[in-house]
Amino acid sequence: MPMTNPKPSVPVEVTVEPTDPKDLVEWLRAENEALRTEVEALRVYRSLAYRDPLTGLWNRRYLDERLRHEIERARRHDERFSILVFDINDFKTVNDERGHAAGDEALVWTADLLEETFRDHDVCCRTGGDEFTVILPGATAAGCAVLISRLRRRLSEANVGRAWSIGLSIGSATWPEDGATGEELLKLADASMYEDKQRQKRGNTGKARARISRPSTLPWIGRPESGK
Repeated sequence: MPMTNPKPSVPVEVTVEPTDPKDLVEWLRAENEALRTEVEALRVYRSLAYRDPLTGLWNRRYLDERLRHEIERARRHDERFSILVFDINDFKTVNDERGHAAGDEALVWTADLLEETFRDHDVCCRTGGDEFTVILPGATAAGCAVLISRLRRRLSEANVGRAWSIGLSIGSATWPEDGATGEELLKLADASMYEDKQRQKRGNTGKARARISRPSTLPWIGRPESGK
């Protein structure tokens, strides 16, 4: 009768809990510390997955998730929120004429300016290339215009003394009148930003906000939700 090789055994890690009360306390303390370490490592890994490595701002993945969260929150509490979209004027020229190191410096400088300008609970993101987005929880269209004016003023002040100035084109949109979804808000804010860029090229900064809105078709806007 042919011999068959026995299946290799799989090692199993067995944890034996101590029975002495004093030893049990020490064991539980060690287990708790190990769990804290694992949770902290997971927090760091999650943060890295949602952060832009150059500027330290939130990235596009986080923006998309946070927009869904803000829409749910605003709908639940019958509130508004706004978004701002920016890009750096003539960024390609900066890279071509001054080098990519200068381009990176401009991105980091802009990210720092955004974080210094906006409120602690606003969400600043770098969404790719030279584009940035800021979520403004609770901000109406009028409040958004005030924040844009603040940013333009801070931008002008921060450029004083620089070897070369950095300019921003700015667009905005407000939920829900400018869009029911994050995708619709971003699309309208992009169009608003493009209009601002064209005005600046013509030498006219125009109003603080180029508004391209559409009438809302959401029936619950303007009155509290039932069951709040």
